[in-house]
Amino acid sequence: MTKFDAVKERKGVKLRVIPGPMYDPSIKFGLFVAPMLTYYPSKGDTISPNSMTSVYGMYTTNKSYIVGFNNELYLKEDTWRIRVRAGGGGLNKELSLYDYSETPDGTLYPDTTKLVGADAKQKVFQFDSYVMRRVIPHLYLGLGYNYKKVDFEGNNPESDTLVTVNGLTESSGNSGVAYKLDFDTRDNVNYPYSGYFVSYTGYQYFASDEKNNEYLTNMIELMGFWSLNPTHRYIIAAKVYGNILTGNPERANYSYYGRVNGDVQRGYQSGRRVDKNALNIEVEFRYTSPFFDNKLRFMGLLGNGKVYGDYNDFTDAEWLPVVGLGVRYTILPYARINVRFDTTYSKDGFIWYFGIREAF
Repeated sequence: MTKFDAVKERKGVKLRVIPGPMYDPSIKFGLFVAPMLTYYPSKGDTISPNSMTSVYGMYTTNKSYIVGFNNELYLKEDTWRIRVRAGGGGLNKELSLYDYSETPDGTLYPDTTKLVGADAKQKVFQFDSYVMRRVIPHLYLGLGYNYKKVDFEGNNPESDTLVTVNGLTESSGNSGVAYKLDFDTRDNVNYPYSGYFVSYTGYQYFASDEKNNEYLTNMIELMGFWSLNPTHRYIIAAKVYGNILTGNPERANYSYYGRVNGDVQRGYQSGRRVDKNALNIEVEFRYTSPFFDNKLRFMGLLGNGKVYGDYNDFTDAEWLPVVGLGVRYTILPYARINVRFDTTYSKDGFIWYFGIREAF
């Protein structure tokens, strides 16, 4: 593999502007642009991962859009990890919702025996921040602040009735405290050759607008990376993800299985499978080719998961398998930052993605 002079590579600020196409059945074809700065702010530090500041924007053919900002800092030989990010937008998508029936007095209520499609806009805004400090080797503890607001409106009268009956309108924004614990032995945060990452984030959201809508999000991530040969050309990567909600979350804040503003990155159309909790496992086989000075990489993916907890219990909820293939090109070799193109096949058919860095 390519050898680098760490001191030389860490000098200055590097700018990359990444434009790319994207497609998801939920929001159709689109284009995103992501200017990105990478740098190493701590003088003489040859241990910390690269810090990054980026903005991004996306617009699609069905008039969906997202804009956002992300800043990640790694300081003092990776003693401190700080992140601030914010983003929002409007996503026009087809939701799978319960149909409705009417009582004799004209009251509408959801018919849980029948699912129908609704053409709706998901309006979302989120601000997330945290500060973490290494307390012993590889173990980080931290606190943060989070604000999240998700709401829906129908794009036609029938869809508007459906999202109202299903309790997805008039949602309140929730502020909360984030409690974080990470155990991280990865040799690189962007494209690890080896190591483990175990993370728990508890988002404690407080009640808002005099509603009984306080809740706790328990987000769990378990990752492992194993090189199959000394040159790190062949790597197995695995991730287990869980998003478990307790308390009284509004239904707009449930777990979304799918790529676009969802909890699971690839394979499914966001909005068609929503429930209180989400569970997912993905395994990748990664190969770095010798072409283009080791900058061309390939990936094969197997995954499965489900959402459950309110509409269906774990046993009754459907499994959501996915297979995929992908190609990467390294734009910052020392930091191991790639642009990637993935295509997946699942119960929602073929979906393809273009993005920066790995899904995990």
